[in-house]
Amino acid sequence: MRALTRRPVTDPVELAAVVAECLADLEPGLAPLGRTAGAGEIAVDIACVDASRRLVLILCEIVAGPEAVLRAVEAGAWWGEHAALRARVFPGAAVDPGTPPRTLVVAGRFTDRALRLIRALGPLAPTPVECRVFGAAEDVVVGLERLDVPPPVAAPQPAAPPPPQREPGAARAEVLIQQLERLRFSEGFR
Repeated sequence: MRALTRRPVTDPVELAAVVAECLADLEPGLAPLGRTAGAGEIAVDIACVDASRRLVLILCEIVAGPEAVLRAVEAGAWWGEHAALRARVFPGAAVDPGTPPRTLVVAGRFTDRALRLIRALGPLAPTPVECRVFGAAEDVVVGLERLDVPPPVAAPQPAAPPPPQREPGAARAEVLIQQLERLRFSEGFR
């Protein structure tokens, strides 16, 4: 039996190259597009299309902090606003212009602040994936793990106060008052 040793990846460009080679393992049906594309002022490491022809943007970081999460959100928002450009930038890819793009952040590790921000963003957040590279240069094994980031637990709402309790004689008194008011009203017409 042979033990695998972790090989540190210290360059985001190297990490992007590793991820590009493992797209099918990252998600079945992912296909790289002819070229990567920026999203306004944000550089996207890998642009691809999934099996449903939806644009998928992947940003790679060695250590992903909140700024990486925000860059991914901004990249997705930019391509969402510029859906008409998809066919011109990625000709022949048949990218669906009607669906918003998905974003993934692939990193060696995520900081607690990044995971907290992903939880807070909920469905708008990019999908976090941790990538680990093992072995030597000629025999490389890559581990990709999607992180399950549960949504924040909502604080319990205080229960509504119970309606005030009525005294047993209150209902009978109310009926008597109504009868007296009707009697006074009818006396006024005599």
